This record gives sequence, C-alpha cells and structure tokens, in this order.
Amino acid sequence: MDATHLPADCEDCFPQAARMLRTLCDHFPGGVSVMDRHLRMVLWNQRMVELLDLPSDMFERPVSLPDLWRYNIARGEFGPVTDPEAMLARFTERALRFEAHVFTRTRPNGTVIEIRGEPIAEGGFVTTYVDVTEQKRLRTELNRNDALVAQVINHLPQGISLFDQDLVLQLWNQAFVEVLEFPPEAIFRGARFEDLLAIMAARGDYGPGDSTEQIAKRLELARQFLPHRFERTRPNGRTHLVEGEPVRFDDQIAGFVTTYTDITTQKSTELALRRANDQLASSMAERNAALVAAQDHLEQAISQLVQTEKLAALGHLVAGVAHELNTPIGNSVMAASTFIDRVAELEKALAQGLRRSVLDDFLTFAREAAHLVQNNLERAANLIAAFKQVAVDQTSMRRRKFLLDECIAKVDATMHHLLRNGAHQLVLEIPQGITLDSNPGALEQVITNLINNSLQHGFEGREGGLIRISAHANTDEVALTYEDDGHGMSPDTAKRVFEPFFTTKLGQGGTGLGMHIVHNLVTTALGGHIGLHTHKGQGTRLVMTLPLVAPLQRDDGPL
Repeated sequence: MDATHLPADCEDCFPQAARMLRTLCDHFPGGVSVMDRHLRMVLWNQRMVELLDLPSDMFERPVSLPDLWRYNIARGEFGPVTDPEAMLARFTERALRFEAHVFTRTRPNGTVIEIRGEPIAEGGFVTTYVDVTEQKRLRTELNRNDALVAQVINHLPQGISLFDQDLVLQLWNQAFVEVLEFPPEAIFRGARFEDLLAIMAARGDYGPGDSTEQIAKRLELARQFLPHRFERTRPNGRTHLVEGEPVRFDDQIAGFVTTYTDITTQKSTELALRRANDQLASSMAERNAALVAAQDHLEQAISQLVQTEKLAALGHLVAGVAHELNTPIGNSVMAASTFIDRVAELEKALAQGLRRSVLDDFLTFAREAAHLVQNNLERAANLIAAFKQVAVDQTSMRRRKFLLDECIAKVDATMHHLLRNGAHQLVLEIPQGITLDSNPGALEQVITNLINNSLQHGFEGREGGLIRISAHANTDEVALTYEDDGHGMSPDTAKRVFEPFFTTKLGQGGTGLGMHIVHNLVTTALGGHIGLHTHKGQGTRLVMTLPLVAPLQRDDGPL
C-alpha cells in the first residue's frame, strides 16, 4: 500500500494535481485524511494509520468513517460501551453536520492525539492528526510548576510584584496588596504601574508635593530598569524596605521584580538598641574610669604586698641565719669560757709549783679549744657572708654573673633550719660550672618561695619530706627542675596557682602572692618560662627553662 492514497479517477483526471497532493501528504509531519460528503475516506497517509494504530488490511478496500468508528468501539478505543450502535449513530449524526472541530483523544496506550477537522465546500472535511503526548506532558508540568510557584509566592511574608517591559503588572502575591494597602479592585493582571503610582501619591505615600510631578519622576526612574533599594516610611507609620532588580530575557530587558518587606519592628528594635548602646557606652565610660582608678589602687596594693612579701622573706632569712649562728657562736663561747677556767687552774699550778704534765695537758686543751673556736667562727662567717649576699641580691635585684650551684646552695644554707625542724631533706643535683648572666636575687627569691610553698602546703601535717632541685644546661639555656613528694594539687588548684591572691589557706595568714611572684620573676626578671606538673597525692614538679644570658629588663622588680 502506498503512503498516500487517492481515488483512481482523481489520479486519471488530474495527474499533476494528484502527484502534488500525494507529495504534500507524504511530507506532512502528522496524519491527514479527507472524507467526502458520504463520510467515505478518499485520501489518507501512512502517518494517520500509524497514529491511530489501524490495521493496514482495513484500507485494501473502500473504507468509511463509520467503519473506523465501529472498529475502534469494538477494540475498546472509547472505553466500555453498553450500546455500540447508539454511539455509532451519535458519531455519524454529528459528523454529517460538517462542522469544524478540534479535540484530543487519549488512546489506551497513553498516546494523546489532537484531531482537527475542517469542512470542504463540496461536502466532507479534511482532518489532521498530531501526536501531542509530549506537548500535553509539558503543558501539564508547566501548569504544575506555575501552581507551585504561585503557592510559594503567596506564602512569602514579603510583598512581591513583577512588571513587564511596558510597566504592566504580570505577577504579584497577596502580601503585595496587604503591605501597600492597595484596594483589591486596583490589582489585576494588566494593571499599569502608572495607575498604582497615582493611588500611592494621592494618599500621601510620597510626602507633600505635586502628585503629578511625583508620578512622573518615579515613572522616569522605573523606565531605566536599574537595581534599587531604599526604605520608605508610610503615613501610617509602617516602614518598608523596597528592593528591585531588572528581569532579562535573551539579554533584553523584560521587566523588573520588586519585593516589599515590612521592617517596622526591625527599625523600632534598631532604634531601641541604638539608645541602649548610647546608654551602655555612657555607663561603660563611667565604669572604665572607675575601673582605671580601682586598678591603680590595686596595683599600689599589690606593690605594697609584694614589698611586704620580700620583707617577710628577708625576715625569715634573718631568723634562719640567727638560728644557724647560735650553734657555732655557742660552741665558741663555750670553748672560750672553758679556756678561761683552764687558765685560772694553770695560774694556781704555777703558784704551787708547775709540773710538766699539767703544762702538757693545758697546751693540748688550748690547741683543741683554739681549733674549735676557729672552725665555729669560720662557719659563722660563711653563714653571714651567704646571708649578706642573698640579702643584697633580693633587695637590690641587680644583674650579675654567678654560678648556679653556689646561688642555690646559699638559699639552702639560709633555709636549712626550717627544713631541719620538719625532718625534711633538700637534695641538690646541680652540676658545677653552670654560669648565668642574670638576676641572682630573683632566682633566690623563686627558690625561697618554692621551698616555703612546699613546707606550708606540700608537707602540711607530715614530716620527712623530700625536695629535689636539679639542673641540665645546654649552650643557651638551663632547665632547672624543682620537685617535692608532697600532697600535690587538685586540677582546680593547679589551674589557678599562679593567679595573684589565690590561696588555699584563706584567712590563715597567706597573701596568695608567693606563687604569683614566682611566675612573674621567672618570666620577666629571669626571661624564662615555667611549667607545672602535679597530681593530687603525687607531689609537685616545676620546670623552669632559663636563658643563660637573661634579656635586658627595664625594671628588674618582681612584677
């Protein structure tokens, strides 16, 4: 069967026209058919047969439109039919009117066919068949998207409007009407931007002035299609943020979209915050002045307390030296008094006649007494020398070169009586020859404070504590480790131990400055840093890393 079919007499009479008509039908993208006034099919193409899914052998003999309907009714093309002949009669009666018609038919396989019929003058009609399945799907999807967009826009708290390139309203939401308080009858698709400006100008939204000029000015700005953002406070006291952006399509201006946000509450909040900030700034200035004054007083108080701590340390030092001097001086006094008694005995012996044995005993005793006095006075002299050096170092805080082991040994000598009273032991493991160009007074005060801290806190309630001070030096610095086997510190205490005025013996005479002074002396006067390692019940270890040559300090004080 050929793609296009014409009656034989038509081809015989008009061969050229028949060929042209056949070519036209063959190249038509859809299906096409021609019915005569008796509803007989006189022309059709293969595409029509394919779109309607008709059997090819049906067209091997003359076929009429009722024949096609009868076939489709029988195969269920029109769904369940209770009276096929009545349906066929209705279809035939309607077709014989030869009226133009357009409708779509969804076939059982889901294909959607658009059928268009046009009557012809001699009777009958021409019908085209186009597969519009994809078009209908796209249209349905587009309608669905349009509905979703409309729902989204209508649920926005902001007003929104879209005007086209002719400044004609095309899209809006209910919030647009409510925010700008437009009368409902004024908002419709096709409303002119100029008319809405007139409504707003007439009610005073643009302030005092000629409304015609106000409208003209805003129309001129709108026609420029420039991005814009501004705030407007309406006569009712509501403030709106208006933001507009041009809309482009194929690099051409297609209109502009504008949002209208009610920011009245925000502006009120900003005003309240601004006032609160002004009040806060004023209060802060007054408070800062008070804090500066308080800080000055505090610094003076701390300085006085630090001096008190230094004097107290020197007091302990004097007491310790005095206690240590008691023994050698007492021994010397005892030896001298005994020597005086023996001299008296020798004088008596001389008066009665001196025997050689008595003289030998006296000489032996005199020699031993002289050695005893000499040794004890040398010990006293060494103690006094150590005390003088420590006292000078700690009161002057002057920089000089010194040997690390000798410096700490002097502190050991001055603190010995306190350690001995509790049967505590201080072990020094400091190699000889480590020389520092630094502040010996600061280092001596650090060691003194650490020993006092161990005695007062680490060894509280116990005897026989052990303190170990060791050192390890390289070319630039020395690591000085101080550790005791005392009670240790809790995590909370360890975090705050270097804070000024922090003490675990509040109200028991402690100032809480001892460890604070240690930290400041190590990090400033000595130019190093200090690390603390401690656990409750496991003792305390402090590692001080000190440069062999301390940096120059403008102030060698403890703070």
